[in-house]
Amino acid sequence: MSATHISKASILHACQIKQELTISDFEKEVKNIRQNLTDHDEIASQAHRGSGGQNEMLVRLEHELSFLKKELETLNNLDPNEAKTQVEHGSVVVTDQRTFFISTSIEQVEVNDKSIFGISVKAPIFKVMEGKKAGESFEFNGIRYQIESIY
Repeated sequence: MSATHISKASILHACQIKQELTISDFEKEVKNIRQNLTDHDEIASQAHRGSGGQNEMLVRLEHELSFLKKELETLNNLDPNEAKTQVEHGSVVVTDQRTFFISTSIEQVEVNDKSIFGISVKAPIFKVMEGKKAGESFEFNGIRYQIESIY
């Protein structure tokens, strides 16, 4: 591992923090909508405006919250000390374009002033790079990526 590599433990920790903050934001929003619906129900049923839309939003947010919690569980189950030699779940893939962390769809996190892109094994770009090794390349959305290292 070269000096430019960021430890997988640091990347994983940053992803976990970002996921936890996202979950917290969703939980606050769900709580606010539930409170609004409760307050609305306490007011005489003279005005039913808005509650249908809020119920739909609540269902969508709760579904997304459940997904986010499953993604956090996926992150928590990763072993940052497990060395990887090919692109697979749990690997850090350093390319000439970007550094990817194959874990969950966390998007971008900053670790030691370097952008790391967390992608899920369900992401289309993963399907293109899966199983590749350092020195190989792949193309996605018209961009060619040269894999410099995997760990």
